[in-house]
Amino acid sequence: MDTRTIRKTFIDFFTKHGHLEAPSSSLIPDEPTLLLTNSGMVQMLPYLLKQKNPPHIRMSSIQKVFRTVDIDDIGIDGRHLTFFEMLGSWSFGDYYKKDAIHLALELLVKEMEFDKEKIWVSVFKGEEPIPKDTESIKYWLDEGIPNERIVELGWKDNFWGPPGETGPCGPSTEIYYDMGEALSCGKEDCKPGCDCDRYLEVWNAGVFMEYYKDEYGKFSTLPQKNVDTGAGLERVAAFMQGKTDCFDTDLLRQVVDLVCKKLHITDYDTNPKTKRSVKIITDHSRAAVFLISDGVMPSNEHRGYILRKVLRRAMAQVSINKGQAPFFTDIIDLIVSLYSDYYPNLLTQKEHIKEVITAEELKYSKTLQSGIKNLEKIFHTKGEVSGEDIFKLQDTYGLSPEIAIDLMNGLGITFDKESIATTYESSMQTQKNRSRLGSSFTLGKIIEEQFKNFPPTVFNGYNSLVEKANVLHIDRTESAYLIITDKTPMYAESGGQAGDKGTMTFVNGIVSISNVKKTKRGVFVHIADRNDENDSAIVLPDGKTSYPIPVTIEVDEINRKRSSYNHTATHLLHWAIREVLGKDSHQKGSYLDAGKLRFDFTSHKDVSKEDISKIETLVNEKIKEHAQVDIAEMQYTDAKKEGAIGLFEEKYLDRVRTVKIGNFSFELCGGTHASNTEELGTFRILKIEPVSEGIKRIRAVLE
Repeated sequence: MDTRTIRKTFIDFFTKHGHLEAPSSSLIPDEPTLLLTNSGMVQMLPYLLKQKNPPHIRMSSIQKVFRTVDIDDIGIDGRHLTFFEMLGSWSFGDYYKKDAIHLALELLVKEMEFDKEKIWVSVFKGEEPIPKDTESIKYWLDEGIPNERIVELGWKDNFWGPPGETGPCGPSTEIYYDMGEALSCGKEDCKPGCDCDRYLEVWNAGVFMEYYKDEYGKFSTLPQKNVDTGAGLERVAAFMQGKTDCFDTDLLRQVVDLVCKKLHITDYDTNPKTKRSVKIITDHSRAAVFLISDGVMPSNEHRGYILRKVLRRAMAQVSINKGQAPFFTDIIDLIVSLYSDYYPNLLTQKEHIKEVITAEELKYSKTLQSGIKNLEKIFHTKGEVSGEDIFKLQDTYGLSPEIAIDLMNGLGITFDKESIATTYESSMQTQKNRSRLGSSFTLGKIIEEQFKNFPPTVFNGYNSLVEKANVLHIDRTESAYLIITDKTPMYAESGGQAGDKGTMTFVNGIVSISNVKKTKRGVFVHIADRNDENDSAIVLPDGKTSYPIPVTIEVDEINRKRSSYNHTATHLLHWAIREVLGKDSHQKGSYLDAGKLRFDFTSHKDVSKEDISKIETLVNEKIKEHAQVDIAEMQYTDAKKEGAIGLFEEKYLDRVRTVKIGNFSFELCGGTHASNTEELGTFRILKIEPVSEGIKRIRAVLE
């Protein structure tokens, strides 16, 4: 069964069972916490959360998906893809586990002719605080799957979501297919969950979404129970076409063959090194075509960074195999011709896609050629290439270590593996971790691990917006500089408030700081995006310069003030909510920056339009009162005696910072604030939406 027929069979099956087909949404999601659409359920989030009524309680789709987590794994095996098509079906408060399991098995066995005797399944084994999924076990047994082919697995394998840092999630049950003993690892306990290729996942028969995970990692119950099923189209095609490798399926193999033809490769099927190289070019070319068709452009940050990364990795493989730029034009033509029948926007965007990729290719080919030239020069001069040499190439030409190593392997250049392993271990791990942060795209986990041994930063930003400081360390990644100083006036992202923006002046020039984060120990990390201006201004230690490096740090005053005003507004909002809805309503989380605020709160009753109007009116009345905002430090026990409200009391030290607004609002808070409510302007609530059972979210702005 070819790929096009599989698409039709899938949609027809679920349509026959009462599901409405939804067209694929863009790879650029509406969900602000996600970098790219990483699952079929992203477009369904408003229905899963009951924020909107779905057009139908049963739906199906074939959704374009991009997984950043798999970029570095492409070519190693035949299963991983960055871009792929996700077959999905949903039940919004309609059927649940029993019917989901029955439908999945009926589709695979009756419609797609899978051998039921080779089907294994996995279920969630239960890990605190989520219980074991005993219901799914019962229903699989009822469907005739014997107990010995039902495997219990944990969080990593059988709990899905949320799609970003927060959102709906739940236990899943998945279908595996036994590919035969020839692909086994040979272990006696080999079964689904093993890393070998014998048992391959075919279908996620059901993510049973009944929980909501908030920004603090706590689970609450969703307003309704939902089902989300899914399977990668390419993996299903591999099974249906008798292949063990997604790149050998009908559509992708055509791209593979064209790449081989252009590079004069004749040993693709027998040479693992060649195969990996061609797979990277094939996968990344297709991914780039779809990303650009949905409006992503190459850049050094966010979605543009991901696009640039896949393009450059593909281009490096072309250079290794003696290909010449521009290389990708007819590959783009082929990809468009293979997929435009189902994704017609590829045809209208084809010339634009060619222009973008060709421009990026011609621009980066100079870096690749400089890298190749310098690597060969170093090797011929010294007889080897060391880790230090690769660092210098990265600093001078922007050639990443991973691509440098790929180039050296392709050029037959020997290098000091031990030196590279030692010197690059931390930065390579940083890059790997960064790519695995997926939909949230935050550096938080990396920063926590990378800078855990640095002394806490002295923060003077409550009283000053300019500070002379010393740089203690600079970590350079492919997309950003992470800068540690001994002191700073810049507020680091915490307490729901975004980090400051501003500048850091080195002797070479001015660097733009786009964000500031901090570790649990209080180490502030200034983040500067990689661009030409920052690259030329930042001073990195070399033979003449060493740490500490003197700098002047200056906060963007306008951005700080607007963030401060929004933070004060959240305190007014918290007070107004408790006035209108009762004292049992309290804050559950917030996020604010210079342009907007988001506020989550508890409420076990419906919040009417009249309630929202009253809350908005109360906030604006307090703004017009020109209430003074007083900041003070005091003992925690004294603050509580005076009635200060604190959200997460286990985080507070003995001495705390308090914010009192007039005589009505008194909270523990480490953020920055207005000095008087008259500075805030007009407060307007944009929308209110349910987050999970008993929790609502208000989105608002100051105008």
